[in-house]
Amino acid sequence: MGFKRVTVIGGSGMLGQDLVPHLSSCGYQVSAPTIGQVNVLHDVERITTELAATQPEIIIHAAAYTDVDGAERDPELAMAINKDGTRKIAVAARDIGAILVYISTDYVFDGTTNRPLTTDDKPHPINMYGQSKFYGELMVSELLDTHYILRTSWLYGMGRNNFVQWVLASAKQGQPINVVNDWHGTPTWTGSLAHTIETVMTSGAFGTYHTADQGTVSKYEQAVAICKAAGLSHRHISPVSASTLSFDAPRPAYTPLDCAPLAMPHWETSLAAYLTQYFADPHPPNQAGA
Repeated sequence: MGFKRVTVIGGSGMLGQDLVPHLSSCGYQVSAPTIGQVNVLHDVERITTELAATQPEIIIHAAAYTDVDGAERDPELAMAINKDGTRKIAVAARDIGAILVYISTDYVFDGTTNRPLTTDDKPHPINMYGQSKFYGELMVSELLDTHYILRTSWLYGMGRNNFVQWVLASAKQGQPINVVNDWHGTPTWTGSLAHTIETVMTSGAFGTYHTADQGTVSKYEQAVAICKAAGLSHRHISPVSASTLSFDAPRPAYTPLDCAPLAMPHWETSLAAYLTQYFADPHPPNQAGA
């Protein structure tokens, strides 16, 4: 499909810092408004006016409240951003006549299955973050026919502090850490996700997709793999059950995503690509947030 004008909301975030340059390199005219220009807490009229200024054919909504424990402590804020904010973006996209791509999460599921989750599986979030993101999905699907909902999982990239960077930092310092060994999912690199977003958004096959790197791993196994791939010792990492740690929000225990018919790379392949990027520039420009 011959689209050229794309607006990325959340362009300065972790995904946005890979997505914006990737789309630009593919020849798209990409705008990435600042939070001062397009803030989902603004009223819908202001959001619509700001978005309409660049006449986007596609809007990618990659901004979200992603603090899982913070959402449990402040559910009103999580809902204001992830549910109501997404509704405003969907209304604006409808009024402008733009296709909307909404980035969602594996946390819309409860994690009680023992197999990779398909798009036919019914969401059942068990924490406020997952619930707010699922409500965002509902806003998009109810307001727009021309939409893509992309669920991803365990995202990491250069734009923000993340689990991979935390593990690397602890290994370099020899700092003992406990890592959960009974949460299973799929780590997904923002670089591979950026490529998949571009593939999906031009497909014309509207609907919901699972977009995570391939394979299933526990958080502990991921941490060990990170150290091995970076040539660092993992003897400082201890596996623990999630039940021994204290979190404000419960986490789904098993959320690998079945991404058929998409062909995404294996998570270890993506990890190697990320580490090449990371060691070339181990201090990304924006270290705030996780």
